[in-house]
Amino acid sequence: MKITEEIKEFFKSIPIMAFSTVNNEGIPNVVIIGSKKIVNDDTIWVIDTFFNKTKENILQNNKVSIALWQGLKGYQIKGSSIYHSNGKTFDDAKNWILQLKPQKIVKGVVEIKVSVIFSITPSYEEAGKKVASNS
Repeated sequence: MKITEEIKEFFKSIPIMAFSTVNNEGIPNVVIIGSKKIVNDDTIWVIDTFFNKTKENILQNNKVSIALWQGLKGYQIKGSSIYHSNGKTFDDAKNWILQLKPQKIVKGVVEIKVSVIFSITPSYEEAGKKVASNS
């Protein structure tokens, strides 16, 4: 999976995104996130400050999705997640976010391995178009 440079730049420009999870019973949950980072070509970090149902869902079912948009342009990013509350990934993510937001409370970090990205731009040419994937 390679997150394109265009999508990386778009991601950086969006301050708040929708982050969705689902539990083992199929009940969805959506929250907004603002503390997020593309780590490399296939990995995103999402910082946990307030997660309750979101964390529970990730521990039950690791499939997640992010929706980000500005105006009519947007993307849906899907992937598999791991929740970290200690260890190297947690420490690295915590150090990163505390440099940007020194007062931030960091309970954990969600590491997302991106599997596919779709356009959510509302046009006949773009809506639902796969723009990047593992295959």
